Amino acid sequence: MPTGDSTLGSDGNMAMVAGPWAKGKLHYIRRYCYIFNTGMKDKWETRTYIDLFSGPGRCIIEETGEEIDGSPLIALQCGVPFTHYFFNDVNASFMDSLRKRVSSTSSANIRYFNIDCNEVVDYLLPQLPPSSLDFCFIDPFGWEIKFNSIRKLTTRRRMDIAITFHTGEMKRVAGSAPEELDDFFDGPSWREEYKTESQKRGRQKGRVLLDIYEQRLRNIGYQAFDDNILVRTTNGLHLYYLLFASKHERGADLWHNISQKSHTGQLRLKIPKE
Repeated sequence: MPTGDSTLGSDGNMAMVAGPWAKGKLHYIRRYCYIFNTGMKDKWETRTYIDLFSGPGRCIIEETGEEIDGSPLIALQCGVPFTHYFFNDVNASFMDSLRKRVSSTSSANIRYFNIDCNEVVDYLLPQLPPSSLDFCFIDPFGWEIKFNSIRKLTTRRRMDIAITFHTGEMKRVAGSAPEELDDFFDGPSWREEYKTESQKRGRQKGRVLLDIYEQRLRNIGYQAFDDNILVRTTNGLHLYYLLFASKHERGADLWHNISQKSHTGQLRLKIPKE
């Protein structure tokens, strides 16, 4: 069964089929949720977790059949919890399964949404606490999230974000990219930037795409970045970067601290930048 498909978990609810690399991604999300809350609880009384692609809360690793918690359940397991949780997925069956899993284990302050990731922002914003420290995990299959949605969600908010940035697929289509990528990069100007920069000697195309996107984030107030987590397939092909961005250097410091070891316990080597 291909990754991204669904199946039934051991509890009879829906689960998402995932590749083995999902364990690494979720490892870093778990560690950041932990350090985010323990490190900031005395400075920020209100702390929110936002998951725009929450899925059903459980993943099945395709090759092994191992069942693991997804990002919503991970966020709910923090010893020092977030004060508010916001879960969204466009798949109604996924959200129904997530509700069932959460209701049996948690009494946290949770809001659920079953809307397109871009449309949900208008519903979510009025419900966010007026003054809080936020962490938003954006984990699309491709480039469904429009940059303007991120702009709207993060304006005048202290919000750290972690984005699954699919450079592998982007590189494959960049020469004749679909219009959806213009929305992802905040307009078509990225095309000429990509063409110019990727032709420079020694520049890797994935790095060029990251730099273009990070500049867009700088334009809306983000100052500190960590893009050193590169996720590969079992054959070593580039899949995506787990891109972290914060409006404060402290956020990047926290992410740096939790990202030095992979889920296997190995120290990660920093990816050289051109």
